[in-house]
Amino acid sequence: MKTSKLILFGLGFFMIGAINVHAQKTQAAISNKTIVKANENTDVKKHTVMDKFEPKLVIPHEERIALREKYNEFIVNAKEAIDTLQISDRKRRKLLRDLKESPFSNRLSKVMTAETQFEEDN
Repeated sequence: MKTSKLILFGLGFFMIGAINVHAQKTQAAISNKTIVKANENTDVKKHTVMDKFEPKLVIPHEERIALREKYNEFIVNAKEAIDTLQISDRKRRKLLRDLKESPFSNRLSKVMTAETQFEEDN
């Protein structure tokens, strides 16, 4: 009787450990996929719908890729700037959400624009 309880107890620990290892591997795989998606610039289409009707008005593919890379650099720089500010965590989360959803919002532009005034030496 005691041995069967010990076997069940050991089997339970083994199952919990196996589930834990599986969950950690899955979480690592998900985080790796999000990192890869964040670094890729595949969201710029080579041919657009407007290209069919008004090809003279459409920006060329290479320029759109350059614009996307410039925009991605802006997002990275803005995140770094927000992280260095001495503000509450709640406001930081709001700013990061604004950066993700609407990067040119009023709240974000107020924080990101800094007026520098230099005092003239007399």
